[in-house]
Amino acid sequence: MNKSDKILHSTDDYQLVEREGIIGVRSMSMEVVVMPFTCDSDKLPLLIGVINEKNPFRNGGLDVSALSGIADSGDPDLLSSAKKALSEKSGISVDDPDKWYYLGTSTASKFVDSEYPCFAVDVTDLENEIDKEGNFKFIPANDVIKTRDIFIPGLFLKLFKFVMGMNISNPSQKSPIEKDNSRHNLSL
Repeated sequence: MNKSDKILHSTDDYQLVEREGIIGVRSMSMEVVVMPFTCDSDKLPLLIGVINEKNPFRNGGLDVSALSGIADSGDPDLLSSAKKALSEKSGISVDDPDKWYYLGTSTASKFVDSEYPCFAVDVTDLENEIDKEGNFKFIPANDVIKTRDIFIPGLFLKLFKFVMGMNISNPSQKSPIEKDNSRHNLSL
């Protein structure tokens, strides 16, 4: 919190804040973002998991977006929060830490005072666990660029860099992949 912040409106979930003449949103909770993916035998992504959720601020009242969930204070770490979000939104459970990748943090908007820890998880061969009644679905990797939620193509690019170990500008040049499981022990 900045000393010059003027709180214009406050709820349990967010504050509308004026700072240096600019109005922004401060989240009162931490959220994690999860990108489930399936891959082929060459480990290239085939399908990306998304949510088709109600959003009255979007045309038609529905929007395709990345999976997200609240990181509760009772969660031991952010990876646990990500696992919970994946299970709640898709019905898929992945406990194997080697299938999870921390992709760093991202921001949703220059007017939001939050950074979101982002994860990717390999759910290859787990597609049958999907909650068929929910709003979760897979989209082809080729359709990622068509989505309006910037998290989806943004995380897809990070997926190549950090998970696939591939340099986007030079696919033949491999970048090092960090496989240290301690990367998941991110405190809340």
